[in-house]
Amino acid sequence: MDYKTFYGQLFKPIEDRIGPIDPNTIVAIVGFDCGGPLNFCTVGYGQTAFVTYVSCELAVRKEQQHGRSGPFELMVTCDDERWVRKVLTNIGQMSLESVLEHGHTVDVSAIIDSECKIKGVVLEEFARVRIKWRKHGILRCHGVTMPELEFAMKFGTNELLNEFKRTGVYPNTSIHRDSIELSR
Repeated sequence: MDYKTFYGQLFKPIEDRIGPIDPNTIVAIVGFDCGGPLNFCTVGYGQTAFVTYVSCELAVRKEQQHGRSGPFELMVTCDDERWVRKVLTNIGQMSLESVLEHGHTVDVSAIIDSECKIKGVVLEEFARVRIKWRKHGILRCHGVTMPELEFAMKFGTNELLNEFKRTGVYPNTSIHRDSIELSR
């Protein structure tokens, strides 16, 4: 199966639930294999404050470690492309060595500028798609503050996502926002 057909099937849930994939891909000058950032497809690039970014080169890698969702791509809806490229590339690199799944948390404070309030990521399964004989997934990444990351580690990612929905933060990652007021 060619890449265009594969990604057309994998990204169908994004197009159905968020909107059409933009025609241009954000391509890195230095490729991911040589230490550069991931390539990204987008929804809403240049049209809205929050753009949905989805990696478009991880699910086809044999070395990617995967769990119940199968090989996957990473997705985030965010207001800062630089943060997305840095954080999702780092998580993408992690996926070549570690299994990442719904509910996992990632502390990214070591790679983020000290003034940035969003220091962690929680992962949510956005979609699971059967392509030919195999499951493939899309993991949505949600940027979180350290208090929110600690909350997710204590009470679970699903509880934090419910708090995000309650407060209107879900599904957007604004790297400039303060922590939400948590109900527990």
